[in-house]
Parts: sequence; C-alpha cells; structure tokens
Amino acid sequence: MADQGSERSSFWTSLPGILTGAAALITAVAGLGGLAIWQHNKPSPTPGPTPAPIVEPVVKPDYPEGSRQWCDQKVADWSAEMAKGTDDAALRTAFRQGECGKKYGLRLGKPEAK
Repeated sequence: MADQGSERSSFWTSLPGILTGAAALITAVAGLGGLAIWQHNKPSPTPGPTPAPIVEPVVKPDYPEGSRQWCDQKVADWSAEMAKGTDDAALRTAFRQGECGKKYGLRLGKPEAK
C-alpha cells in the first residue's frame, strides 16, 4: 500500500463530493419550489366580510297598569337604568302611581342625591 500522507485532497473536489453537493443543491431548490406552490394554494388568511348577526328586537309585553307583571317590569326597567348609572324620575313616578309598593310590597330603592 502506498502512503498518501499529506497529499489528501478535499472531499468536495472528488467525484462523490461534487455529486453530493449537486444533489443537495437540487433538493433545496426543489423543496423551495414545492413550498412556494403549497403556500400559493393555501386559502387566504383573511376571509371575506362576515355577515352581521341577526338581532331580534326586544318586545316588552303590554301589561295592564298596576298589575303585578307591570310592576315587575317597572322594577326591571329601573334596575337596568341604575346599572347604567342613571335614576329615571319618570319610572319612579309611574311606579308610585301604579301603587306597586302598596299592592305588592315592591321598592325601587333610594334616589341618588345630585
């Protein structure tokens, strides 16, 4: 056997090295092309306009003034107003005129001092 010693050449300058490098380059280019085609065929991330939700109007039943249902509705309306931070004087007056407190023992609470 002959001793080659320090005369070794680089792997990339040999035929197997050149073929390996060429195969790696071809694989990389083909992979990028396939990735580009795959990305192009994906659906758009931003869909078209979404339809507005259907909101049914709230229809309050028309109870006879002074009935228990009418008084309960006035209490519910007043509670909703108080949640908004307002105290509706007209609601209080209607509640008093319907005699909800006397008939059914309902109360609205103390009016806020302004």
